[in-house]
Amino acid sequence: MKIHLISPANPKSFWTYDAILPTLERSCLFPNLSVPTVAGLTPPEHEVTICDENVEEIDFDVEADIIGVTGYIIHQQRVLEIVDAFRARGRFVVVGGPYASICPEDLRGRCDVLFLDEAEETWPRFLADFAAGSWQKEYRPEEKPDLTHAPMPRFDLLKTDRYHAMTVQFARGCPFNCEFCDIIVVYGRRPRVKAVENVLAEIEECRRLGARQVFIVDDNFIGNRKLAKELLRALAKWGRENDYPLVFNTEVSLDVARDDELLGLLREANFITVFIGIETPRVESLLEARKTQNTRADLLESVHHVQSFGIQVQAGMIVGFDHDDPAIFEEQHRFIQEARIPVSMTGMLNAIPLTPLYDRVKEEGRLVTRMEGDQLAFSNLVPAGMSRRELFAGYRRLIGELYSYESFGERALRYLRHRGKRVASAPIGRHELRLFRRVLRETLLRSGPRRAAFTLGLLGRALWQRPSTFPEAVSLALIHKGLAEYARGLDPELERVLEGL
Repeated sequence: MKIHLISPANPKSFWTYDAILPTLERSCLFPNLSVPTVAGLTPPEHEVTICDENVEEIDFDVEADIIGVTGYIIHQQRVLEIVDAFRARGRFVVVGGPYASICPEDLRGRCDVLFLDEAEETWPRFLADFAAGSWQKEYRPEEKPDLTHAPMPRFDLLKTDRYHAMTVQFARGCPFNCEFCDIIVVYGRRPRVKAVENVLAEIEECRRLGARQVFIVDDNFIGNRKLAKELLRALAKWGRENDYPLVFNTEVSLDVARDDELLGLLREANFITVFIGIETPRVESLLEARKTQNTRADLLESVHHVQSFGIQVQAGMIVGFDHDDPAIFEEQHRFIQEARIPVSMTGMLNAIPLTPLYDRVKEEGRLVTRMEGDQLAFSNLVPAGMSRRELFAGYRRLIGELYSYESFGERALRYLRHRGKRVASAPIGRHELRLFRRVLRETLLRSGPRRAAFTLGLLGRALWQRPSTFPEAVSLALIHKGLAEYARGLDPELERVLEGL
């Protein structure tokens, strides 16, 4: 059979860095791993093609027996548009992934087959059923799949030269119980991991295909700490033997700061960035969200300790918890500055279907289900400690402050001065020199005087105070351009929402 798998375009957000992708000469930061994973699960007798709408247009007239569509909740509107367009052409359409698993009622009756939860067992079973002409309307595995023998994703089907980094998964699931999180709903609380040798093979394949950076997309890479350390030891050995051809990024929980062996292994394996869900500096809000793992040590000391191992901390921060009041916005800004976190993905609390938070606020009558302008794109609940107007106004002010030239430049330089040494210096080859020229062109020659002054100040002070951090300063100068431009674009949307409140 001919099978065509589609990943929808990402909506613009802080995560997509749309404003700087042309400078990187890339179309997307990294691919959605779901599509190559499903392609890897497909028996070899079938022909599989992939379309990532982030790097190429969808061909709605493509010849295929099965059209497969996946996506996250953020892709809701586009997934439905794609499904409708193919079905209008009489195509057989199947849908799976996190959005389908969390909001199946949106898709029942709208597609031919619906996949709930993970597909390692159900996708091959469906293909056999389809070939026999006896498929089911819905497929759901009886239990969470064992990943130790999971086949390699079909990275070779991706247009790898259009991504800034490649993606690999080591584990699924998280041992914690945060009230707002959908990860434990989709993947469970018992982390399941791939075999170390399989992950190394995937990383080697990414390198073969030209990757320079790999993002390990686990929602908590250290959920199974013992096996994470085993993989890190193997990656460190691989890096030493191959002269560190790749840099790595991943997501971890803040308790990483209490394990120096783990931090040392992350450094030895050449991890340069970790994303940590810190959420809030207010302890009462952390306890409310059941994020008790963030209350067991001082937050600032924990972040600084991770940075001392040469690792940049990027933070997920949230405003709008029940214990937040209008003072939280200044608290958030002060904490992020003092923590020396250059990149903070700060958003408003959102209640995702099937999570404990969703059930609670719905029962309390605080769930906003009617679309009012763009409000649901930011927060779909009525906060307890302030009005919705105060929440949106405070968030708008906070975003403006965080990505102002002054605030970002101050914490970026403080981070660069204080971060520890890394196991490998950033390579300076033709690719890096070409990127440096493009960054200077975009942040100096093609920008206004204020951005030019900011870039010169950041790069000049980094070069003067700590020359070894200069390549990272170049990266941060470009990142700020992306974040600041997105924040400016967000401002009129927030203003429209405030007008409607």
